[in-house]
Amino acid sequence: MADPVEVLPLLVVAVLLMTASGQQVEQMEVVFDGDREVASVSDALVVGGGTVTVPADESVSGTVYVVGGDFRVAGEVDGDVTQLAGNVSVGDGGAISGELRTIAGDAAVADGATVGARSTVEFVQRERSTAEAVGFLALQALVLALAGGALARRRPALLENVADSVVHHSVVSGVVGAFTGATALALFVFMAFTLILIPVSFFGLAVGLFTLAYAYVVYGYLVGRALPIDRPDLASAVGSAVVVVAADLLGRVPLVGTAVQGLLVVTGLGAVLVTYYGFREFEPALADLEE
Repeated sequence: MADPVEVLPLLVVAVLLMTASGQQVEQMEVVFDGDREVASVSDALVVGGGTVTVPADESVSGTVYVVGGDFRVAGEVDGDVTQLAGNVSVGDGGAISGELRTIAGDAAVADGATVGARSTVEFVQRERSTAEAVGFLALQALVLALAGGALARRRPALLENVADSVVHHSVVSGVVGAFTGATALALFVFMAFTLILIPVSFFGLAVGLFTLAYAYVVYGYLVGRALPIDRPDLASAVGSAVVVVAADLLGRVPLVGTAVQGLLVVTGLGAVLVTYYGFREFEPALADLEE
């Protein structure tokens, strides 16, 4: 079966392309694994894995999107073929009446094949300049600094509860964060394979990013408490900016830096979750038993 993590973004792109061209997304057919021969296509066919073949004696009408796997044409495709990944091969005697558009992946057209039009989209990757990288980092630091300062001024108890979980219950927080992160990522990926749940999947990812930003603000609050600044809101704002810069620098250190960064992320996520985003102080169950 195709790797869901690799296929998901391309599947979303294919859905967007179908919507833009006025096709009925709910009528599309998706193939993820196995060997299959197609004799007809209702409106659009998406090849996400496995091997899909148009036999030599068949002619199918419709649009084909290849986001993974192999798509082989021995017969005729009366429509366009858009390749976002995977492999496309048009054998001798095979024909594509429309356009074979290759964005990524490997495409092979035999000398005896017929293709109405063929185009290749080439992407030139442009590396961000130092000024752009610094500017983006500064923007992140500014946004989290404002959030940290506002929370420390208006709702300091929220930050205090999460910070207490990070400091005194780091193991529990780390385990909860790691388990939740891995489970949620897999859940969002598989939800996205059901078209009606794609918006839910993106909403879940947005909530995850918000939770991560919240965790960074909490780390900034902890750093701010150690700074010689009298105003708690200002200290939290400065601490949040410091955390953003420190996390970026950690990410540039191979292995060790990445491992530390990952540990901080899962611990922060877990602390936010076990305290219900700071609205409740975390109390381990063992504490009640000891009493």
